[in-house]
Parts: sequence; structure tokens; C-alpha cells
Amino acid sequence: MMFPRNRLQLSNGNNLGRTVNYLRPLVFSLIFIFSFSSFADSWRNEWKAPSGTDKKNAEADKSTSPAERLSKELDEVWRIVFRNAKGEDVVIDCEVARTEKDKERGLMFRKTLGKNRGMVFVYESSQEMSFWMQNTVLPLSIAFIHENLFVSSLHDMKPMSLDIISSEVPVLFAIEANQGWFKTNAILPGNRLTIYKNLNDYKPKRKNKYRQKLPEVK
Repeated sequence: MMFPRNRLQLSNGNNLGRTVNYLRPLVFSLIFIFSFSSFADSWRNEWKAPSGTDKKNAEADKSTSPAERLSKELDEVWRIVFRNAKGEDVVIDCEVARTEKDKERGLMFRKTLGKNRGMVFVYESSQEMSFWMQNTVLPLSIAFIHENLFVSSLHDMKPMSLDIISSEVPVLFAIEANQGWFKTNAILPGNRLTIYKNLNDYKPKRKNKYRQKLPEVK
């Protein structure tokens, strides 16, 4: 490493000039020692033996395939409550695909999906959406959700199919679930839904089986 040096301009004082000449080798020696020490420290840090944590992380990376890493569940989860055709509340917990990377990956490489689990694709504004099933082995159903929070349309999707499934109209969300989940739960186009970004915010109404119906007053 080159160390910048400025020339000393001495107008008078031969003694000062001699002193500077005497000190110059000492100064450069100290600079050399300091530079070499810094280089040695950086070299030791770069080539030091990996710690136990580093070894575990390296072994974990080697033990998981790229497909397994891509199939990792997303951290953010919303609780979505549909009011179905029977007037009942039906709950599904959905991983939130918010970034472009997460939306492009979707449920690719997943081998299983819980009974009442799914994935919601979140967009900043309403738009016509298109989906396909490349690298997706799970049979899925998809619900396109209007910005006013009702089901716009429902579609079944075949595993590994490259057929394009389109919302045909601008929508704000798309929800993927196990194939047949919407049909089994009597969810139809036009049914409304509520989104709870905090899972604990949803409080289901519990019926008291001991409560008797009061007679009507005539």
C-alpha cells in the first residue's frame, strides 16, 4: 500500500533539516510496521478456521437442496375469513406473498399444504392477474379477490400445467388453497371476506349449547 508523502519545504534552519533527515527513516519504519500489522490481522481473519456456528450453517446449506430452500414457508401470515353461501364463517390462514420474488415462486416445490392453509398474493393496486403451475406439484384452486373484498372468480389448476389462468378483470388479491377447498366450504363468486393481518384479531362467535331459545311474545 502506498502511503502518501508530502515534501517538506524548509526555508531556513539547517539543524531542523538535519533533524528531519534523521527522523525520516524512523517514521517510515513505523509506518511499515503498522501497515504490515494491519495486513497480517486481516489475513488471519480471512483465513481463520471456521467457528462451530459457521460449520453448522455450512453443513445445513449442503444438506438442503435448492428446491427445499425455495419451498420454505413465508414468515408473514394473514387470517382470512370467508362468509360462505350458507352464511357461515370459514377460516383459512394464508402465507403472504408480497415481494415480486415471493409472488413468482408462490407454492412451487411444496410437497404439502395444510388443510386450512393457503397463500395470498398481495398487490398495490387492482390489475388483471395471470397464474400458471410451473414446478408446482400440488393440485390447487385459486380465488381472485376484488378490491371491495368479494370473490370475483374461482378456478382449479392442474399440477405442473403451463396453462394460463387469468382473473379476466382487475383484482387486488389472489388466494391459492388446496384444490376443492373453496367448493368444499361452499364459497362461491360474490361471497365476501375479511382479512385479519393479526391472527389473534379474529374472534369466532361461539354458540352456547345450553342456551335455550326464548318463546316469542305475542
